[in-house]
Amino acid sequence: MDKPNFKRAKEEAYKTLMVQENFSFPVNPKNIKLKEYDIKIISFQEYMKKTKTTINQLTSNGIFYDGYTYIKNNNIFIFYNADIETEGRKTWTISHELGHIVLNHTTQCDKNETEANFFASQLLAPQCVLKQLVKTGANITPLYLSEKFKISKEASENCLHTLSKVIDNEFITTDYDDIIIQLFTPYVSIDYSLNSYLDELENRRKDFYF
Repeated sequence: MDKPNFKRAKEEAYKTLMVQENFSFPVNPKNIKLKEYDIKIISFQEYMKKTKTTINQLTSNGIFYDGYTYIKNNNIFIFYNADIETEGRKTWTISHELGHIVLNHTTQCDKNETEANFFASQLLAPQCVLKQLVKTGANITPLYLSEKFKISKEASENCLHTLSKVIDNEFITTDYDDIIIQLFTPYVSIDYSLNSYLDELENRRKDFYF
């Protein structure tokens, strides 16, 4: 099986951010515009009011509880579940589905799911921005990410895991890093110390290896 193309997923997420005419932070995927696609983002609940479908029909009896992408007659719909309590989880679901569209995924498989997740993380909390924050003294904790970038706790943990690999040079940079850093800089403040963050990373690695 082919390995996920993390570099492509990251580059496409960054290019998506760069072409937004009205960029705002934190990133709200509902406001993302893609010139190549006409995408309608709608909740299951709103769609149910307009049609005679049920929530079980829309989610295939709960199999697609969070949401999914549906293409019909050249129209692209991103469905999400408005009943999900955390806004961060809904934000992640929509961003994940945008990743499938931008990356031209046509099948459901582990590779594509991994790429769409990575796209979502780079759209909402880009690695280059987090790495820059660390360089300038920020302590990037799950709480910091959740509150500042408005993502879920699980997404924050995933971003931290990926960031540790960036610091260890396991992920290469892109040609768009400097542009993305400049895009986010006015909105991201420095609230924490570098030493405490590196201590947290070291503790995470010890927990993982021992």
